[in-house]
Amino acid sequence: MNALLLLSVITLTLWSCSKTEPVQPALPTQSNSLNDEALLPGEIAAAQPSPGVYVISKFIDTRDDKTSLFTGYTFEFQADGDFIATTNTNSVFNGSWSLNSAGTVMTINISGNAKLKNLDDDNWKVAKITNIRIKLTAPGPDVVVFTKQS
Repeated sequence: MNALLLLSVITLTLWSCSKTEPVQPALPTQSNSLNDEALLPGEIAAAQPSPGVYVISKFIDTRDDKTSLFTGYTFEFQADGDFIATTNTNSVFNGSWSLNSAGTVMTINISGNAKLKNLDDDNWKVAKITNIRIKLTAPGPDVVVFTKQS
């Protein structure tokens, strides 16, 4: 009986051992909230931009960060599709915005200066629209992120 008990303990011990290394959980990585596709606190996914005044919090043009070109600019997305850009010198330019029926492509029509011409595009792919942020991408690779002002 003791031999049977001893054999059972040894078998159980050997069976429970493993030669594989324990898996360490991945460490969280730091990420820029503008690149993160997860919703930020207070964000709610939306089908179209929430009307209001936005600023450009990120603008990448052919891999070059040109966000600073839009310092002092504001952009108003109106519910009726009007798009109003106000420059850092208070010049106002009117345009329009629209989404395709699937909500996957945004067209922005605006003119007025060379900086605004960078936004005038009918190939912006919608990466994310929330109640406070609009992230668009285009071939190049180009990225623009509009963030709603409070």
